[in-house]
Amino acid sequence: MKSFKSVLVLVAIAGVLTGFLVSCSSLTESVIGGAKRGAGQAVEERVAAALYSKLAPKEQTPAPGSTQWGPFMATQAQIIFSYTFTAGGYWLGEEAYKEGEYTKFKWQPTDDEPVIMEKAFLKRLDDGNEWWRVSWADNDGDTWIYEALLSPTEEKMIRLRARDVDGNEGEVPLTEESVYVPPAAVSDESIKGATVGREEVKTPAGTFTADHVVFMSSAGEGNIEWWITDKVPGGVVKYIATDNEKKEVWESILTEAGSNAKTILKSY
Repeated sequence: MKSFKSVLVLVAIAGVLTGFLVSCSSLTESVIGGAKRGAGQAVEERVAAALYSKLAPKEQTPAPGSTQWGPFMATQAQIIFSYTFTAGGYWLGEEAYKEGEYTKFKWQPTDDEPVIMEKAFLKRLDDGNEWWRVSWADNDGDTWIYEALLSPTEEKMIRLRARDVDGNEGEVPLTEESVYVPPAAVSDESIKGATVGREEVKTPAGTFTADHVVFMSSAGEGNIEWWITDKVPGGVVKYIATDNEKKEVWESILTEAGSNAKTILKSY
């Protein structure tokens, strides 16, 4: 059972992130939830590093079919979408996902268990709206899965389907707060100015030659470092957060990429 303090941390984070959902749309570098946060804020990223264990305790998941299940899953979705699509408030990859493409990253906090984060662009509808999937899986095989229909033009999440760690699946009711914020674009010149070199990066998905980009925290709390390339969907193969003493807070590294993603929640 999680402590009362842990629950308060979750509530505080959920309150900050409510309404900050962002659609990637055709621009992969879009950032969900991060447009209003500074890049590289290591204090917040340290909280994020411990987020999963506080986010998804089985014993706190409401019963399926109860009035609490939908709001609970909607709050979880906002947090998971936010931290799957952003690091420190930005996403520097400039290579857009094509329909069906997906990536998986192993997110390894320094003092916690790893999480496998999936991001997949499932389908673009005739009206321009887009289905995306995010999922988080831990070492025990517990997996949260969300598929959302995002509207780039209306700036909102139109539909949300979910499956919790016990396999309960259903449509999640959305409110007017379930919106997306247009991405805070990082200029090419800004990325160029923050690029410190070109390096070979070995990942479980292969070895890539990537630009190493380092941005300082706007709050003076460490750095976010990125390794970006145009060879994978999303354009990123690795990114890390460090604190003021250059100690790593967490590392996220590409483990898999592909082009055959389809709905698994019967969303369309």
